[in-house]
Amino acid sequence: MKIDVDQLFRKRFHVFSVEFIRYAQYMANGGLAFVGIFLMGLLAFYYRSIIAMIPPWFPLPYAMALVIAFIVVKSPLRTFLLEADLLFLTPHEVRLDRYFRKALVYNFAIQSMVVFIVLLLLMPMYTGVVGAQGVQLWVYWGIPLLLKGWNIYSNWTFLRLPDQKNIGFYTLARFVFSYILLAWVLSEGQFLRLGPIPFGVLICAALLIWLHSRMLTYKKKHSLQWYRLLAIESGLRHRFYQFVNNFRDVPAMQHQVKSRPWLIALTKLLPYRQSTAGHHLFTKKFIRSGDFAGIYFRLLLLSGFVVLILPGPYAKIIAGLLFLFMTASQIGSLWRHQQKRNGYSIFPIRDGQMRQAFSWLRMVLLGVHGVVLVLIGIL
Repeated sequence: MKIDVDQLFRKRFHVFSVEFIRYAQYMANGGLAFVGIFLMGLLAFYYRSIIAMIPPWFPLPYAMALVIAFIVVKSPLRTFLLEADLLFLTPHEVRLDRYFRKALVYNFAIQSMVVFIVLLLLMPMYTGVVGAQGVQLWVYWGIPLLLKGWNIYSNWTFLRLPDQKNIGFYTLARFVFSYILLAWVLSEGQFLRLGPIPFGVLICAALLIWLHSRMLTYKKKHSLQWYRLLAIESGLRHRFYQFVNNFRDVPAMQHQVKSRPWLIALTKLLPYRQSTAGHHLFTKKFIRSGDFAGIYFRLLLLSGFVVLILPGPYAKIIAGLLFLFMTASQIGSLWRHQQKRNGYSIFPIRDGQMRQAFSWLRMVLLGVHGVVLVLIGIL
C-alpha cells in the first residue's frame, strides 16, 4: 500500500488545527480569559517593581539559566498519531521519515514561541540587573533557541530506547548540558572558570560528544517505540482538553483516576453517616481525580507565588481575588462532570443533599485557598 506522507501530515495537522481553533474561540468567550488577561496586565504593571526587589547578592544569571534550561529541555513531542496507526502505519515505518521530520519542525516552531516569551519576560532582568548589551543580547536570544532545537531532536532520538529509566537518565544529562552552557553564556564566561581555564566549556564539549555518540548508536540499533509515542500524544491531547475544560465542558475528555492514599486518609475525618454520604462522594471524587485536584493545587502554588512577589497590599488583594475566582470556576466543573455521570443516580442521595455536599466542598476548598493567600500576603 502506497502512503502519501505529505498528505497524511497535512490531514492530521488540519484536523488538529480545526479542533484547536474551535476550542480557542470558546476560551476567548469565557470569563476566565478576561481574568487571565487582567492578571497578566497587573503583573506587567508591577514588573519593574518586582525587578527592583532582587537583592544585589542574588546570582541572577544562574537562576535565569535554571529557568531557561527547564524550558528548553522539556520537549514533549506531538506527532498527531492515532490508535489505529499501531495497525496501519507500523508496517510502513521506514517510509514515514518525512512525516516525523515535519512533526519535529512543527514542535520546534510551537515550542520556540514559548522560549521566545520566556526570554522576553526575563530580558528586563538581564539588561537591568546584569547590564547585558550588544553582542551579548544576540547570544541571549540565539543560544536558547538553538538548544531548544537540539533538545527536540535528541529527545526524539532517545525515545527509541525501550527502557524508560534510560530515557530519564539521558534527560538529566541533557538538562545538565543545557544548564552549564546557558549559565556560562549568561554569566559572560564566568561560570566554572578557574583562572584562564573555562571548565564550563570543556564539560559542555565532553557532554555534547558523548550524547551525540549515544544518539548515533541508538538510532541505528532501535526502531520507533510506537506505544510510547501514542501515549505521549494522548497525554498532550488530554492536557489540552483538561485546560479547555476550565472554560467549557469537553465531551471527548477522559478523566484520569489516581489513588492518592495520603489524601484519601483525610476523608476519615468526615462523619460516617447517611447525611454525609454526598460529602464523602464529592471529596473522594475531587481527591482521586487527576484533573480537578491537580489544577487546584497548581493554582494554589501559582497564586501563592504571585501574591508573594507582588509589592503593595492592594495588588496582593486584587491578585488573590482573581485567583480565587479562577479556583471557584475550576471547582464548578466538578459539579458539571457529576451531572453527566448517570451512574451516581444509584446512590440513595437526594439531589438537595448532593448540592449541599458540593457547596460544602467548594466552601472548604476556597477557604483553604484564601487562608493560604492571606498567610503568604502578610509575610
